[in-house]
Amino acid sequence: MKSSTLILVLVIALTVVVFSPIFLPQQACGEDAPTAEGKGIFQAKCSPCHTIGGGRLVGPDLKGVTAVRDHAWLTRFISTPDRVLASGDPIAKQLLKEYGGVAMPNLGLNQTQVDELIVYLAETGPRKKSEPPVAATIAAAGDPQRGTAFFTGAISFQRGGAPCMSCHTVSAVAPLGSGSLGPDLTGIHGRLGEAGLASILATLPFPTMRPLYQSRPLTQAEREDLAALFRIAAGRPAVNTTPRICAIAIAGCVLLLLLAGVVWRKRLRSVRRTFVTEMTKTEGYQG
Repeated sequence: MKSSTLILVLVIALTVVVFSPIFLPQQACGEDAPTAEGKGIFQAKCSPCHTIGGGRLVGPDLKGVTAVRDHAWLTRFISTPDRVLASGDPIAKQLLKEYGGVAMPNLGLNQTQVDELIVYLAETGPRKKSEPPVAATIAAAGDPQRGTAFFTGAISFQRGGAPCMSCHTVSAVAPLGSGSLGPDLTGIHGRLGEAGLASILATLPFPTMRPLYQSRPLTQAEREDLAALFRIAAGRPAVNTTPRICAIAIAGCVLLLLLAGVVWRKRLRSVRRTFVTEMTKTEGYQG
């Protein structure tokens, strides 16, 4: 009897040991669940513009950011960067100036996701003194002429994305400028550098661009050609088409007036002739 009971206890214990992992909450291999969630959020939402220990891209390197920035400020800025910037926050204004006027878009994260992301950033730790940031280096490549054709839509993107000039303009590409929904991209290479520009073109992470290109990303060759265009445009002055458009409008009005004068130059003479003829007949009749 005792042997049977002992065997039963051993069987139950073995069953619990074998099957308990199936029913217990699972954690990511080698990582706590919040850290794993935060890592996924970072890779999906933040990595297009930031690195952790890899140097600056479009935005700053975030390694050690939790040791530099207050937790409450990080929470506000990650949740609603547009509101923080609009409030005149000095840190946000300084970052906007330092990183070429490229404002961080609202990522649409809820409070739980923001907390998980901050936990992940904290887990990465501060940068060690012997660990300098290593920014990505990208060899200059691409054809600026093809980049111009892609920008204007003269050549369509392979995956069907809209041409850039629908929303943007670049100096000397279109005589009267082009789209004004997005910023002027003439100096974008100087503001972002090779690594930042490559990251932007690869991911196009901004809210107005994501719906257009998320399922139609640019190919590697297209990105290189556009980068080549922005590279040679970097030294040009920003586009200001208002004086040119005003001059064309004034010249067009003058030309139309001159044309009307030429076409109808005899209109008064014919009216006078008819009037004089009628008056002569009337005077002769009365006489």
